Amino acid sequence: MKTSRFQSLECTLCKAQYPVDTQTTCTKCGGVLDARYDLADKKFDLSGQVMHSIWDFQDLMPPISDGNVVSLSEGWTPIVRAERYARSIGSQDLWCKLEGLNPTGSFKDRAASLGLSLAREWQKKGVIVASTGNAAAAMSAYSARAGIPCLVLIREDSTASKLAQIAMYGAHLLRVRGIFNSKSNMVYAQGLAQNALPDWLNLLIWAPYNPLLVDGFKTMAYEIATDLGKEGIPDYIFVPTAGGDLLYGLYKGFSDLKETGTIEKIPGLVPVQGENSSPTVTALKTGAEKVKELEKAETVAGALRVSFGTDHTLHAVRKTNGFGVALGDEEILKAQREIAKLDGIFTEVSSATALAGISKAIKEGDMAKDQRALAILTGLGFKDYYPPFSDISTVPLAEELDQIPSILKSKYGF
Repeated sequence: MKTSRFQSLECTLCKAQYPVDTQTTCTKCGGVLDARYDLADKKFDLSGQVMHSIWDFQDLMPPISDGNVVSLSEGWTPIVRAERYARSIGSQDLWCKLEGLNPTGSFKDRAASLGLSLAREWQKKGVIVASTGNAAAAMSAYSARAGIPCLVLIREDSTASKLAQIAMYGAHLLRVRGIFNSKSNMVYAQGLAQNALPDWLNLLIWAPYNPLLVDGFKTMAYEIATDLGKEGIPDYIFVPTAGGDLLYGLYKGFSDLKETGTIEKIPGLVPVQGENSSPTVTALKTGAEKVKELEKAETVAGALRVSFGTDHTLHAVRKTNGFGVALGDEEILKAQREIAKLDGIFTEVSSATALAGISKAIKEGDMAKDQRALAILTGLGFKDYYPPFSDISTVPLAEELDQIPSILKSKYGF
């Protein structure tokens, strides 16, 4: 076991300190808490060797004994160059980190592995999560791995297809009408569940209520630096953004690398959201100090359909000289189709916002075409996509084997 370098949870605003198991914002000023670690003699190895999971960085995680680590070998997802898609949008240097290749198909596995490990370490009888998508699937899978019950609070109109993966892991599902209509509804619903199950751990993946889980995401920055090397650090990283934890986790990871002298610069971090679901991007564009909650959020990118955000995310973007991008539905869907057709990458609709964001940033002059851009593709395409046809009868059919040559010629010109 690597000895944890954890020191305390510290308020990002007033610097007040809290114990490791705190699950609130700062009681003094309302600021988001952040796990702090002793980096005095920390050395990162960027030699590029093949690793095993996020637990290769166990010393930069909260204190957890080896026997309580819950892992499915999450992390160390590949980074690939998207040359043909890049050319189509005018970029000369575009890379993708394929987070959909995590065990349950999304980046949320990093937080789930850490969360269930904490549940074991703290001897919790079960875990609670509010989600209808990637977070619920990840927490359900890792709960099964840990042998711990999992309660998933979901919206009342969730589709059977969306819940199928979650149900396969044996989670307890409870539909709750209006749970995601507002931040206050979501918090209140989870509070009621927590009161009913006081010995269970609430694993909502959102820093204001679970500041430790962000540290699962910061491992992504360590991997990027290892895979691309000190000289290959991107100029900008485009991040599909809902609550903002992934972006802040990347900021934490790259800050660690810079503080230890491992890298010289932190990439500009770019949150990407749907036009009608963009509280964080709106705050950036208007120069606001706080993220204002929207009355309603609508976007084809289901995982990013949020009405609220967090102020520490704004801080991370501004500290790295990043910017925000908001996108229409067709821009997002086009990027999803094009990256699949041109580079063979099948990514979730919400992940495609990162690619569409790069395209828009180049068009609007926010980024030069020769600057290195990295898109975090947060989920696998099977998570959420719109099939190119709904009726299989539209696909050409050879009624007889001998018809194959003529149909190939008439339908496809072969």
